[in-house]
Amino acid sequence: MIKNLLIAILAAAAFTFAADPITIEGRLTEIPGKMPSNDLYSYVYVFKYKVQKVISGKLDAKEILVGVYNPLIARGKVKDKMADKSKGNVGEFKAKAKHTLKIVPLEGNWDGAVEDEYFDDESPRYLAIEVNE
Repeated sequence: MIKNLLIAILAAAAFTFAADPITIEGRLTEIPGKMPSNDLYSYVYVFKYKVQKVISGKLDAKEILVGVYNPLIARGKVKDKMADKSKGNVGEFKAKAKHTLKIVPLEGNWDGAVEDEYFDDESPRYLAIEVNE
């Protein structure tokens, strides 16, 4: 009973975070490794961003790790169940590019494969639900 209550509370907290994204301006500092092709499987690929400005919400970090769903597909062109979490106008992710991102915690918003080269970094991971140039 208590375990079920705790699970319900954690699920509600994750939903609250998803309803209130943080909006930032950031620079994509690096793209580690090589992104797998999208014909193999759907995944979230983790990039490192330098936070230049927080537009809305609260975020104290200067650098953050941001997962992007199937980044080889242009934002706004995703047509599957993640279309609502893959909005924006970025056609291709390139290092040093400046983006405006709406982010939510990765945990609770994605439960599939994650390509993450930052395995030694214990920083929280975010999911970009919208990325614009």
